[in-house]
Amino acid sequence: METLISTSRHRKSSAKHDTILASTQSDRARLIYSAAFRRLQQKAQVFSLESNSAVRSRLTHSIEVSHIGRYIVAAIIEKIAESSDIDNEIKEFWQKNSLSVSNIVETACLMHDIGNPPFGHFGEAAIVEWSKSDSVENALKTALAETFSKKICQNLLSDFIHFDGNPQGLRIITKLQGDDGYFGLNLTYTQLTAFIKYTFCPDELDSKKPFSKKIGYFSTEKDVMESAWNTLKMKKNSRHPLGFLMEASDDISYCISDIEDGIEKGIITVKHFSDFTCSRIEQLKINHKDFEIECDELISCLTNNNPVPVSNFLFFKTSLSNFLVKRVAEIFVKDYHQLIKQEREEEIISKGSFEYDLLDILKDYTSNYLFTSAEAECMELSGFAIIKGILDEYTSLIKLPKDKFLSLILKNNKKFAIIICTLKEDYLIDCQENI
Repeated sequence: METLISTSRHRKSSAKHDTILASTQSDRARLIYSAAFRRLQQKAQVFSLESNSAVRSRLTHSIEVSHIGRYIVAAIIEKIAESSDIDNEIKEFWQKNSLSVSNIVETACLMHDIGNPPFGHFGEAAIVEWSKSDSVENALKTALAETFSKKICQNLLSDFIHFDGNPQGLRIITKLQGDDGYFGLNLTYTQLTAFIKYTFCPDELDSKKPFSKKIGYFSTEKDVMESAWNTLKMKKNSRHPLGFLMEASDDISYCISDIEDGIEKGIITVKHFSDFTCSRIEQLKINHKDFEIECDELISCLTNNNPVPVSNFLFFKTSLSNFLVKRVAEIFVKDYHQLIKQEREEEIISKGSFEYDLLDILKDYTSNYLFTSAEAECMELSGFAIIKGILDEYTSLIKLPKDKFLSLILKNNKKFAIIICTLKEDYLIDCQENI
């Protein structure tokens, strides 16, 4: 584990600290004081443009995920200390670096959604659809060909076509958020590798390999990730052990939180959720006989004769979170050596496990009764149209020759009026062609 936690950064830091603890605290500070992190308060978790302040934004969701992350780390440290399969040297390392590990997981959790565009997955879909249109693809090819080789052009176009919030998040923290556009927040390599869930860029994507459901980074950040893996002595395209904990923290948090928001907004009721969930948990007991006691406890939380129904839901939420945190810690410690060697090829909450099937009940519920609600769907469709519409307007900018585009960006007043007239003419021509 020692080689996987490092103070190394892509650019040598001018900060006056050289300990692991100080570096992890610096990483967290760089994130929470960044504009990109603050912008999460204006991004929706499920319900966009929400006026009810009790309903979660991406910021409040990320804070809750970070709490789960720290909770898991604390449970792991306790279980490592008790384990007879882990030697004393490893136990001492975890005890000595407990706060540093907590900081790394917490920071990864805080920024796990930092690349999500407005309107979430619908925003991602709008960007992908826009980039796939012939006019945009041709405009991008022409614009890129002025500066880059054919291979680089193909890679950059592929980045657009595979656009996703995860690689965009890495781009923000490694490039866009910084003053120079080259190093971003300049976080430690440990923090960067703990951040990514998917470990391939578009030109290397291989569905047969683990963690390749989506891309994890764009071609523009390929050098950063390869340098991080090399420095930390990790296998290329592998996932950092602490990245599993960030992912598990999000899985534990988001399903139950989305349901709680739906109850807050009156879209669903505790009674309806309770009836659905209890019925499904009863079925779980058949396939997971080792967890009958846990199933009964969760059912009991939802069926208590409580005069305030929402209290039952809160008891269920707490009981479920506590159980899942305990299970994640147990699995992490049991498979500790496999994780450290980057040999694990499935998530900690993996398909077929009791905890996976338990969360799947909540996912089924949100899919059937929350995300398909009129309010959620109308806002998502509106969001898709808004993002796509804005991007369509940007197409005219992409079609500009490089010198005119730079004049516009650099606010060259002498050429500015001419360029604006050109854009207006192109817009009118496009309108006439579509009539």
